[in-house]
Amino acid sequence: MALFFILLLAAVSWVGYQDAVISKRTPDMMQTADSALVLSTRVYMNGKPNPCLSARVGAAVELWRAGKVKKLVMSGGINRDFRHGSKTMQAMAEKMGVPASAIQQETEADDTFKNIVYSTPLLQDDHSVILVSSGFHMPRASWLAARQWPDKQIQVYAHHHNCYDNSGAYLLVLLREVGAIVKNGALDRY
Repeated sequence: MALFFILLLAAVSWVGYQDAVISKRTPDMMQTADSALVLSTRVYMNGKPNPCLSARVGAAVELWRAGKVKKLVMSGGINRDFRHGSKTMQAMAEKMGVPASAIQQETEADDTFKNIVYSTPLLQDDHSVILVSSGFHMPRASWLAARQWPDKQIQVYAHHHNCYDNSGAYLLVLLREVGAIVKNGALDRY
């Protein structure tokens, strides 16, 4: 039992470290890519617009403004809060100045694996993609994408905003991510 907790602590620490490193990237550190694939999350958190979703869209808009990508692909169907992720993200990006012509939507995915799989037709002509999400989410997302798109250059970019109210909520998110990493590994998705 002690070994389990040591391994769990190590895994949570690693995911937290990845979050810290990836979240420090700036647009000038990224290579130009054909598209940015923005992975959805809940539209609302604690009854308010989800700051994590806003931050993901903001990070994608940062890349677009910097000329690092030509189009944004918003991926997300009906979320756990029964809101449509991709439609909400497109509306946010448009309010931030991105024209609708530079945005495409994948409207069915309800998890990260499906974000990648269901977005494949929208990215089929692209040689390079930047995945945009939260930093803790990027190792798993990039592993899933590398398996689905072995011929594409894949980069990851995360928002710089800590969108969790307290460290307890953040710890729960890291624990959930460790579980999702293990689950997708067990399902042979990497």
